[in-house]
Amino acid sequence: MSPFILLSSAALVFCALIGLGALFAPKWAQGVVRLVPDPDPARPGGFSEFRATYGGLLFMLHITALVILLRLNNPLALLAIMPVAAGWFGAGLGRLVSHLADSKENRAPGLIPVWIAVEFALALAIASPVLHLG
Repeated sequence: MSPFILLSSAALVFCALIGLGALFAPKWAQGVVRLVPDPDPARPGGFSEFRATYGGLLFMLHITALVILLRLNNPLALLAIMPVAAGWFGAGLGRLVSHLADSKENRAPGLIPVWIAVEFALALAIASPVLHLG
């Protein structure tokens, strides 16, 4: 198996595990993304968003791309990973814009450059079979 496929697979598994963690431990996901379910005590809840968006969506997106990548042994399988890689690139880009434009509104601004690097690294790792990085 190509080292590019291995790198992409490892990144997809890592991201799927993040999703699985958020699916079953929404308070953990809340702490990672530093959001609150609803600051109004009269409107409790909001954990369905952590379970759905950070949990089920991330898990299924990455697991599906991984299965397609590993099961279909042809160049078209590589197309399955590109939207996922583009999503991580978009997340890094959005965080970069926020770092430049929203400095007063961001909590823990020292972590933002770390997350930017992580998101760009995940994008490159997932896309590595197409980009021939590794």
